[in-house]
Amino acid sequence: MDIRNIKEIVPSLEVGTYLQAMYSLSLEQLDGYRQIEKLPDYPVDINNHQNQVVLKDFIARVIEELMEGYESTSEVVKICHKWGWNIDQLTEDEYTQVLNHLQNANEEQGDALGFLFTLFHFANILPEDIFSWGTSYVVDYSDFKVKELKDVITLGIAMVTEGSIGLVNRFNMIDEDHESVKDYTPGFNTLSEASHEEEKVLLFNVVYELNIARNLLKCRPWKQTQVMTKELDFQYSLVKAFYLYMGFLGLQGFSDESIYRLFFKKQRLNLWRQKTNY
Repeated sequence: MDIRNIKEIVPSLEVGTYLQAMYSLSLEQLDGYRQIEKLPDYPVDINNHQNQVVLKDFIARVIEELMEGYESTSEVVKICHKWGWNIDQLTEDEYTQVLNHLQNANEEQGDALGFLFTLFHFANILPEDIFSWGTSYVVDYSDFKVKELKDVITLGIAMVTEGSIGLVNRFNMIDEDHESVKDYTPGFNTLSEASHEEEKVLLFNVVYELNIARNLLKCRPWKQTQVMTKELDFQYSLVKAFYLYMGFLGLQGFSDESIYRLFFKKQRLNLWRQKTNY
């Protein structure tokens, strides 16, 4: 079972409230997994060794999901390369494989988002903190204000492109007869070998910043002297990684609304898994 099986209508939201809604959805999801995984209450004491183990684990989970998504788009590239990117030449079976890999690439983003939001809850990072981070990031050279998820994506794209990424040619992966799959495959609908190489670079930037945050957690099992965590630096790197990730998703065709819709479906799937002991 995957998000394709979720038939519940995604509620329409007031424009500008997508991130706040995703926070609420992720809290409901986290409360269920707290019981299953015996996770600590949130926010956590960041200087507690066991809590740092949990934080490091969730950072690793985000990275794992991002790499699984990249693995899926890699499979699409392999299939299309075989036919010189003449998508209409793919066999029916090959095209079905392409659609399945694209769906999985999208669903992995839903998983990554869930683990990222869990980190935010544990680290006491709220939507307003994310918005204020972006406004402060550009304050020295712009009066741009980050007020909603759409602005986060806009700034994230500016952070990751630097004028050189996102300009490559891409091929449409979804033909007119399969437009309906975009309901659960909102991103990665256009690809090429060049864009896939860019995807690798963009993901490295996200993973690098996540690992900077991870390395700030200095409580090691073998250390006999406690090292206090630079909590503000840890929060800074987590939020920066989120901006880089939103920039990545924006370049893959996601909008603020489609990110919310994807996460809603993934959250509903995870609630079903919790209730059914999946």
